[in-house]
Amino acid sequence: MSGRNKASVPVTRRLLSARPVRTAAGAAGIGLALMLMLLLAGLWVGVQDRVTTYDDNLSADLVVVPPGTRSLFADPGVLPAPAVEQIAATPGVSAAAPLRTMYQILELPHGKAAVAAVAYDPTTDLGGPWAFTEGSAPASADEVAVDSLWADQHGFAIGDRLPILGHPMRVVGLTDDTALFMTPLLFTTTSGMDQMLRATGTTGAVLVTTSDPTGVSERLRDAGFTVRTPAQLGAASLQLATDIYGSPVRLMVGVAFAAGTLIVALVAYTRVTEQQRDLGVLKALGATPGRLRRIAVAETAALTVLGTLAAVVLLVITRELLGWWRPAFPVLLTPATIAQTAAAAAAMALLAAWLPARRLNRLDAATAFRSGR
Repeated sequence: MSGRNKASVPVTRRLLSARPVRTAAGAAGIGLALMLMLLLAGLWVGVQDRVTTYDDNLSADLVVVPPGTRSLFADPGVLPAPAVEQIAATPGVSAAAPLRTMYQILELPHGKAAVAAVAYDPTTDLGGPWAFTEGSAPASADEVAVDSLWADQHGFAIGDRLPILGHPMRVVGLTDDTALFMTPLLFTTTSGMDQMLRATGTTGAVLVTTSDPTGVSERLRDAGFTVRTPAQLGAASLQLATDIYGSPVRLMVGVAFAAGTLIVALVAYTRVTEQQRDLGVLKALGATPGRLRRIAVAETAALTVLGTLAAVVLLVITRELLGWWRPAFPVLLTPATIAQTAAAAAAMALLAAWLPARRLNRLDAATAFRSGR
């Protein structure tokens, strides 16, 4: 028995190494399909992460919004300015600050640009920018802070003037990681925004901090206010993004999975067809149909593993290129995404190996002795 083990031949490895160029081409094709799946899945995770960026960094426990408001940017509304003082006087409220959010189209010298504008009270830490690459937060009515990537893209620096609603605002800060999906955040003061909008008697929302969110929320609702938590606002933003982008992204991931399965199946079927003579020799030497099927499945699995390694390399390269070319399209990979793709790769390998494995059941050993290949 030991002599037989020593004489055993790693058939699958021999078959793969016999045609290295075709093996590499097959693995590259599988890797490209898997990379596309990872890229699309990672892009969707990145979109979900971006759309809740501001909601995740509000630094507030509760948000009082106009009736019917679910999302700060998608459902802008107004509250009377005296509501801020009324809310601040509610028992249990530690601090209350006005907030105004809206989408705006800026008229720049080289064209138009969309931004998500945030006007906050600079005397508090609520609702303002949370990270900087350079400069500081706006403190006066003519100051603004913009996302650093957006500023670099449009050629703005500290001290430059940025026209907002016809008013030249001085850039005093470049913020870091402060962008929604495809839309950067722009921060200014509530006094400045109120003057530009000529809406000094209103505010968009009120940010509230408290040690008793449940009790304060009930008191505010009893007083007739609509109250949301940052988590609820984030969930609403995420649902809105899912309604807009979810179906197309899921469709693209499904198409990538189908294409990947077909690529693996085509590679596996082609290799088995090319290796009929080699497998015929094995059958003539006594290999059972089950043994031949296991060889086909093992070869397909090995190709899929090589393709998975190729997918990782291709994904790293693609992420770097995409981050340099289009930083507004983040690609984030989570353990769940990687696990789902690995499961998809395994499913593709098993499904793709089924057809050539069935073909081997009808393989004639005489194939090994026919002329030609």
